[in-house]
Formats: sequence, structure tokens, C-alpha cells
Amino acid sequence: MIILIAVMLLFLPLITDPLNSSGYRGNEKSESFGVESICLGDSIVYERPFFFIGLPFIIIALGGIFSKYESIFSIAYESGTTLVLYHGVCFVLKDDKLSIRGKWYRGKRLGIQGNVVVADRIENLSSGLVFSRK
Repeated sequence: MIILIAVMLLFLPLITDPLNSSGYRGNEKSESFGVESICLGDSIVYERPFFFIGLPFIIIALGGIFSKYESIFSIAYESGTTLVLYHGVCFVLKDDKLSIRGKWYRGKRLGIQGNVVVADRIENLSSGLVFSRK
């Protein structure tokens, strides 16, 4: 039983992350490209657990939960709103001018009207900060 739970927890991020680069190929645009746009709201940085190692008991778990930081915000693009997801810490404010490069997805499959960008590089042209995963 414990082995089954451990195996399920190991593969859970692959099942629950719909924008996983290997799992989401349905409506992906063929290449990554960049745009310059205006941010519509402040970014939200949150911590997302992605891996658990240890022994789970009724409520108390012996071990640790490892997590990643992700940032999310929206931009104005093509007379609409586009959601931007960055795997890391990215601080932007409303009305900042941004240059964003990354993979673009259609949001219909995810229940979002408009597009979703999983950004690799975000350059804040207003403050000069650059957030890059490479």
C-alpha cells in the first residue's frame, strides 16, 4: 500500500500539470516567439509543491515536500488578455512594458478564453530587470 502511494505521488505532477512541456502537445503553436506588451496587473508569486519524499502516515508525514516558485500575471495582446506563466520568481507591476519570449498555447483546452504563455524570458523594459530560465 505504501509503495503504491509513493508511486502515485511520484507521477502526480505529470498528471496534474496541464502545461507540462512533454504532456501538452494538442494546441501548441509550432515555435516559441516573443512580443512586447503592457502588463495588466501585478504578478502573483506562489509556491507549488512538486515532489514528496518520505513516509506518509495518517496526518503526519516523515520526510519533506520540495516545491518550486511560479509567477503568474496577464498582459494585453491582440486586443485581448493573455495569461503569462513563468516557472520562477518574476516581479512585474501594472502598466510595466514587457518583452516576453516563450511557448504560446491556446487556452480553450484549459478553460481559459484567450492564450496562455509559458515564458522562458521576461524583460521588464520599464525597470530594466530581466528574468530568464536559460
